Amino acid sequence: MITTPSEVAMGESVHQSVAKKYKFSNSPQQLERLRRIGERLTKVSDRQDYQYHFYLLEEDAMNAFTTPGGNIYVYTGLLDQLKTDDQLASVLAHEIGHCAARHTVKKFQAALGYNILSAIAISQITEDQARRITAISANAVMSIVFSSYSRRDEYEADRLGLKYLRLACFEPQAVVETFKILGAKEKDPQAPLILRSHPYLEDRIQRAEQEIKTLDGKYVPRPCPNTGTISRP
Repeated sequence: MITTPSEVAMGESVHQSVAKKYKFSNSPQQLERLRRIGERLTKVSDRQDYQYHFYLLEEDAMNAFTTPGGNIYVYTGLLDQLKTDDQLASVLAHEIGHCAARHTVKKFQAALGYNILSAIAISQITEDQARRITAISANAVMSIVFSSYSRRDEYEADRLGLKYLRLACFEPQAVVETFKILGAKEKDPQAPLILRSHPYLEDRIQRAEQEIKTLDGKYVPRPCPNTGTISRP
């Protein structure tokens, strides 16, 4: 029910709420790393109908999240824990998977409710209307942002993330490494969003390991970087 232009407009509105809540990092080195890896992954995403954007937020927590329209946010606390480019790529690929499968906009559609969605369907919502609909209180917007995905959506984002890692010439095994890094914080009240109310960690690791075994038979990667090796810092 929500078109791509409307989804992008929603993302712009949500970004304004994010900007009110967080301080954006201006570290050239960290931003270059984040965007270099992110852009390499977006080139192989199944969804190419909008431009992806990557932002770094000055927060110590180990979190990352995605909003409609391809906006992906990573906390400095998480970035600092991901020592290799492959580990960071595993998080970004997972978030891009949510974008590609439209999980992010689906969360917002559910939060908007049936009546508003019916109006959207009848009026063929414009970008201005989308902005007005998402111009609810910042607290309400952030509540939607931090609400959990379903287990089915998480498994699908994991699967798509592994696909994108393979196609973009990153090391898929880094997913398992990253899960273990995140797992150390799993019982923390501020647990990473990627784990919060999601499938059990060990189950996700097991599924990832099973999927990794099948990647070579499913996907042929595009030409790798000039170095011919996996990119690492």
